[in-house]
Amino acid sequence: MKKVALLMAVVFAVCTASFATSVASIKGTYNFQISGVRNEYGYYSGSNFVQVTTCPSNQHCSNQAFGSVSYGTLSFDGAGHVKFLSIAKVNNGSGGPTAGTVWSYSVSGYNGAMSGSSGSAYLTLGSFNSAGVAQVVTIRTGGNDANTGVATLQ
Repeated sequence: MKKVALLMAVVFAVCTASFATSVASIKGTYNFQISGVRNEYGYYSGSNFVQVTTCPSNQHCSNQAFGSVSYGTLSFDGAGHVKFLSIAKVNNGSGGPTAGTVWSYSVSGYNGAMSGSSGSAYLTLGSFNSAGVAQVVTIRTGGNDANTGVATLQ
């Protein structure tokens, strides 16, 4: 009885260890879309919002929330570099990378991160093919106005 229990414990420990260590990776070209809300401080002049850091004494300023969307393609090389092949920003999307920008990335288990001089994002990998490459990656940007999105392998 003790041998069976010990054998089962060893098998459980080996199986748990092999499933806990991921062979997951990100490699290839992915389509992505990220959306969120940005907060700006300013006032309206007619129908145009004027963003300011200090409110002029003759205006009434407030914080305004604006929706934004960014989409495009990016390519992970499987060795820690991600290149933004194309990117479009809708509804006054601002900041972040531009086409041609290269960031670094890393993956640990089913999570990862990527960053460059223009920002950073957290990654969660899912829906893997037989080679362990993520078919779908959720993205959450860092910063005060965090955005979320998804990337799918082409």
